[in-house]
Amino acid sequence: MTLSTPRLKLRLLTNSDWLFFKNLNQNQQTMQYVADIEDEQTLSALFESRITAREKGQEGWLSFVIEMADTNELVGLHGLKMITEGQSQAEIGFMLHPAFQGRGLAYEATKAIIDFAFKELNYEALIATVTAGNIASVNLLEKLGFTHIETIKNNYQINGRWYDDLILVLRQS
Repeated sequence: MTLSTPRLKLRLLTNSDWLFFKNLNQNQQTMQYVADIEDEQTLSALFESRITAREKGQEGWLSFVIEMADTNELVGLHGLKMITEGQSQAEIGFMLHPAFQGRGLAYEATKAIIDFAFKELNYEALIATVTAGNIASVNLLEKLGFTHIETIKNNYQINGRWYDDLILVLRQS
């Protein structure tokens, strides 16, 4: 399964993406608003979980690698956390390598994922959980039509510091 945009290809995460996955998840700048940087063993288990969920109704992340269409350079990761109960909504999440941030690529990839989630998987709503302070992600999601519906105070800890989580939603129109 591959999604395409004018500049990008989004393809399913495979075993051959391990090194990119590991490096992205150990990049301090990338992980600033995502999570603690984990050791290789923990990341390996996370990676394995990300390459197993493949269909709506399977719990877990349907994970895509974002590539430049013209060069096949790896840009980042994107995905949908599929929720089995009710199956009407999914969580959306993305990470881009810092070298590719600020070029509109996250917007382009997220738009493709939204279209796929609504048109192909028939989700009614997408949820995004964003760590407070991640202004770029909030702005991107709002530009795509997401609405901030809730703030959960001191909900998530990164590097020993507690952060609020911002919950945004986009409903299929």
